Amino acid sequence: MPARAKVSDAEVVAAARRLIARHGAGALSMQAVGDEVGVRAPSLYKRFADRAALLTAVERQLFAELGARLEDAAGVAPPPEALRAIALAYRAFACAHPRGYELMFAADAERGPEAEAVRRAAALPVIVHGFVSMELAGAFRLGGGVDTAFALGLDMLLGAIVALHA
Repeated sequence: MPARAKVSDAEVVAAARRLIARHGAGALSMQAVGDEVGVRAPSLYKRFADRAALLTAVERQLFAELGARLEDAAGVAPPPEALRAIALAYRAFACAHPRGYELMFAADAERGPEAEAVRRAAALPVIVHGFVSMELAGAFRLGGGVDTAFALGLDMLLGAIVALHA
């Protein structure tokens, strides 16, 4: 394979995200990323110290993207409708990026202060995290349609919040 002269960090992270989306983080290798961007794997170590550093870069990008979506959703309406918008945005992100979402909340996920702050903000609607985790794992067994159950659970949560503030 002829090597490309240059590849950016952004291209490497994007390639890693594509591979994770297809095969999961466990299958990610520097060789696969190198093949994806058209460079030899050893050249990637000039940009990322190792596979863990590349996974951390992917995870940070995913958290930043989720955080931005939640911020956007929070600004669309007054509470409690803002919470509904946040929950819907959270679920949409997780369903659009199931393997990336899995990486973000894995037991061995990055634990730096930046990741922890975004993780805390993203996990505020705990019911959403639990529901989405069940949905993505195929463990939803409450009967009925997933969308209907999500809407019902969200209505119940919002109703409880409104009742607490009444």
